[in-house]
This record gives sequence, structure tokens and C-alpha cells, in this order.
Amino acid sequence: MTPARVLDTQRLSTLAHEYEREILQFRRDLAAVPAPNGHESPVIRRIRQEMEKAPFEEIRVDPMGQLLARMGSGSHVILMDAQADPAGAVGVAGMVYGGKLINELGMYDDFTLWVAASARRDRRGPEWLQALKEGGIHPDCMLIAEPSNLCIRMREAELEGFLSESHPLVQAAIATYEALFELPPVLSQSPSPLRPIGVPAIAFGPGEEEISAGADRVPIRHLLQAAQFYAAFPMMFVETIKRPGQLS
Repeated sequence: MTPARVLDTQRLSTLAHEYEREILQFRRDLAAVPAPNGHESPVIRRIRQEMEKAPFEEIRVDPMGQLLARMGSGSHVILMDAQADPAGAVGVAGMVYGGKLINELGMYDDFTLWVAASARRDRRGPEWLQALKEGGIHPDCMLIAEPSNLCIRMREAELEGFLSESHPLVQAAIATYEALFELPPVLSQSPSPLRPIGVPAIAFGPGEEEISAGADRVPIRHLLQAAQFYAAFPMMFVETIKRPGQLS
């Protein structure tokens, strides 16, 4: 895999729009099927089908019933996570097609990207993080693909409190947004509605939080832009932490 040091935003945007029909159909499929707990649920099977087409290099289900897919094998581990239910359909669709864009455009660098999806609402927390580590996944950071109206929500630091704008994770998200959309992003400090995760985390996704249950009401523009963001972010994160003065 040849590292892609320069982000070709035009090619990324063009390819994302070429996949518009496929992304929309995938989102509709996810919003339409039931999402009971467990790795045999129809929604998990549907997500796996799309992951295999991306293609991700490794796909598995952990003991908590969480679907995990890997792309890349670099030293910096990035975890993207979304809820596999009708409300989280747009986040899952954006993540999976973000991976497809990475593969299609060869946007690899010194990162390992893990994409996670589960129907369990209570999974995130210290036990969940420990289960990931026992499965060999030690994330440096986490991007939660949930509705944020394409705003960057600064969630938690590794130990306690919120991330600040100077944190490498936030800086990478800002750089990604500005490179893609040529505008400064809207930032906010937003507590997670779930338990603390135990790893630096931000949230970014298509759609507004108050209408997240209505996946069909999310503008297609949001979904396509989110897919581009998820594709570009891993490379930007690696470039950000390599800057002088940043922790690696």
C-alpha cells in the first residue's frame, strides 16, 4: 500500500458522488431491517455484506456481538464506531463507504482503521474497551459516527474531562474538514450520553441530533460529505501527529 500524502479532494468528492445511489440504498436497507442484539441479526448481516464489497481486509464479530472491520496495518490505530439501528443508519453507511473510498483511491498511510457497528446500545464503556484490547485492538483515538449536523463534537480525553481544540485528534478533524469543504468547522464540547469510553474521542456525523431517528430526513449532501470526512480523516490524523510538538 503506497502512502497517500496529498489529499486529492476533487477526486474524493467526485467518487463519493458516483456512489450516491449505492450509499442511499445501503442506508435505506439499514433503516428498514430490525436490529435486535446479537451478531446474527439481519442488520449486522447486511452491514457485513457491504463491508465485504468495500473491501475491508479483515471482518469479524467479537464476543460482545460487535461487527469489526479492518483496513490498513499501520502503527496508528483509529476506531470509528456507529450504532447499528435505524437511527444510526447514516453513520454506518458513511463509515463503510468511507472505507470504500480509502480503498478505491489508495488513501493509505501509517494507520490501521477499525470500523465498528453493533446493535447493543449499552456496549460502550471500560468493559467494551477492555474487550477490544483483548481482541488485539488498542485504539489511539475514536471517532463516533453519530448525527452532529456535520459539527465536530469534542468528547472525552483519555482520563477525564473534555478534549480541547489543541488536542491532535481535534486538530486532525479540523484539518480534514477545512481541506474538504474549505470552511472552518463548528466545534463544541459535548458529553457522551453513554458511559466514559477511556480513549480520546470526538463525534462527527450527518443529520441533526434531534431528528436522528428519521434516517430518510438526513440530506444526501450530509451523507456524502460524512463519507468523504471518514475517508480523509485517518490520513490527516497521521499527518497531524507527525508535526513537531505533537505526541505520536
